[in-house]
Amino acid sequence: MRTEDLIVTLARESGPWTPLARVRVRVMRWLLVAGGLAIMMIALIGARADVRQQLQNSAYLVLLVVTLGSGAIAAASAMTLSVPGAERTPFWRIAAVVLAAAWGLLLCARLATGGDAWGRLAALPNHWACVAEIAGLSLVSGWTFVVMLRRAAPLQPRWSAGLAMLASAALAAAAVQIICPIDDPAHHIVSHVTPVVLIVLFGAAVGGGLLRVRPVNAPS
Repeated sequence: MRTEDLIVTLARESGPWTPLARVRVRVMRWLLVAGGLAIMMIALIGARADVRQQLQNSAYLVLLVVTLGSGAIAAASAMTLSVPGAERTPFWRIAAVVLAAAWGLLLCARLATGGDAWGRLAALPNHWACVAEIAGLSLVSGWTFVVMLRRAAPLQPRWSAGLAMLASAALAAAAVQIICPIDDPAHHIVSHVTPVVLIVLFGAAVGGGLLRVRPVNAPS
């Protein structure tokens, strides 16, 4: 059988299929869900008392924008990667990883300029509420993302799942930056960056396995 005939036969006999919305539409849907969950968490827990003042602080604002940017780019890259042939270049997934790394490096630079960097890190200035908030929001929005990815046909499941969890964890970390009153970069590295790294690694392993399962034929 010729390849063209095989494609026609498979298309005729394997349906019916529900076409997926465009990548940008699916990204916006997920961002609306994840953003809504983040706003709900901020509303329930409460933003830091000086959040309006901090939003006028360039150092705080740059950190927030870099965190949000890495999450948004990772979301777009993961959704694009889930459609075979849609990713023309790996530039955007690399950009998401580089921007996430820049978030951590920016905190490391601020830690170094503050003096006694190793001592401050060794003190493990952890705050379990920050860890729990990032983990909880990441897992809920991340699971939603993985379900959406399963409705497509990701050919690189670990990359797709890892980027999905990076998007979820980065947006969760940005929300926690609005809640958390602690500005010490040592705290951010221990309680914000480290949970995000662990969540991404966990998501790439577990989510990658889930994305190898036959995609669900359902609208998204």
